Amino acid sequence: MRNRIAVWGRDAQEKRVLITIELQVTDNIVRIETFPEKVVTDEVYAAFMDKWRKGEEVELPEPDRVIARELSVSESLLPDDLRAEQTDMILRAQTEWHFHVLSEKLAQNYRSELAEIEDRIERAGAYSGELWNQAKAFWQKVQGQLQDKTLMREQGNELRKRSDAVFARLKELRQAVNAQYEAESAKQKEKFGKLLEDLETRINEGTHLNKVFQELREVQRKFHGVKFTKEDRDAIYGRIDAAFKSVKEKRGQGGGAEKAAGGGALGRNEARYQGLMKAMERMRKSISRDEEDLKFERRRIERTDGQLEAQIRQAKIVMIESRIASKNDKLADMVKTQTMLEGRIEKDKKRAEKEARKAAERQAKAAAKAKIAASMAESNLSPEEKAKLEAAAAAIKAGKKQAKADRKDMKAAPPGDLVANFAALSQVLAGEVHVPRKQRTAAPSLLDQATAKIDQAVDVAEHEVQKVVDTVKATAQVLKEEE
Repeated sequence: MRNRIAVWGRDAQEKRVLITIELQVTDNIVRIETFPEKVVTDEVYAAFMDKWRKGEEVELPEPDRVIARELSVSESLLPDDLRAEQTDMILRAQTEWHFHVLSEKLAQNYRSELAEIEDRIERAGAYSGELWNQAKAFWQKVQGQLQDKTLMREQGNELRKRSDAVFARLKELRQAVNAQYEAESAKQKEKFGKLLEDLETRINEGTHLNKVFQELREVQRKFHGVKFTKEDRDAIYGRIDAAFKSVKEKRGQGGGAEKAAGGGALGRNEARYQGLMKAMERMRKSISRDEEDLKFERRRIERTDGQLEAQIRQAKIVMIESRIASKNDKLADMVKTQTMLEGRIEKDKKRAEKEARKAAERQAKAAAKAKIAASMAESNLSPEEKAKLEAAAAAIKAGKKQAKADRKDMKAAPPGDLVANFAALSQVLAGEVHVPRKQRTAAPSLLDQATAKIDQAVDVAEHEVQKVVDTVKATAQVLKEEE
């Protein structure tokens, strides 16, 4: 609704008068004028309706009465001695004009805030990300008010034009900074390029790869502390990443055996842990920024003069507090995930160490077997000797299978008998004593078969060369360890 209306009404003497009402928004004042019916000709009435209501300048007769009243929601727009014929228009104007006054006060607050930003930009004289963020946050607030229609279109257009001028000025200042920034980025790119070129040459040569790897890590650490343009950063990062992969390939890292031993799970959990730590750091920084905003709003609300601005800032404080509470809940969940991942990583490390020990044991055992096999091959045994040794080995292996079935019986035997049996077996295997058949006692099937075959081998070996005896002892010892 316009800020000027004209309606017919009657005064205290019941005379018909033309009542004009004008809202002075800035002062929150309503100016009321009355004109007697006799002076309001058709031309004058048309001038009121077609020009004066739209804010145009027009020559009008002198009013016989002028009244200035403060706009109020609780009191009537007209004094008691004036009565309008179109009461619905008066009520509508009273309601809408009160909103216009509040909207103007809010717009005035935004004009003052924008003036502060303009002043800070002029005093700074150089681009600052903080100034850009302040201007951006201000315009986002104005946009929110325009979307909620708490600001009038004319007020929004005015603030938009001034905000566009602010952003244009900041862009000019940023272009100057960007030119300097791009020059520094190109300089750093050339510097890192030379370092990487030297490292890439040494990687291709394949010498001192451990040292090269450590130097690459140092280059990577320095890289993260330098500001680049996006293009330069991508180029340098790609070369660093490729260099790391090349070093790992040449060092044989990340092979299938390691992954099969649990390295894949460990690597995934460690990568997830590192990603979680970065996410927690970003969340903490975000909470810190919100807390700074909260402190700022609380300081501003203490220095607020108008009730309207105080209400708006109180609403902002509630929003920020809600956002901080939500982020703290998310951070608490991240801490729980961190504890869980640390436990998994510890288990994965223990599992990997266990697998590594087993692999080393298997490798050592295989090497020992290969060594014994080579020694036997070099001994030039006769076919008869080889047949005897193979028979002894086969008997002991067969005894191992039978021992699994007899294990329950052995557990049921008295402890003293078991100790004596195993002590006797160890002496026989070592060749320290020869047990006559008459002195043998009952024992599990494994001991019977092993002793019989070993006795036979020893009896034959006494009439053979000493080389055969040594070979029998070595074979028996290996089979014993394998058992």
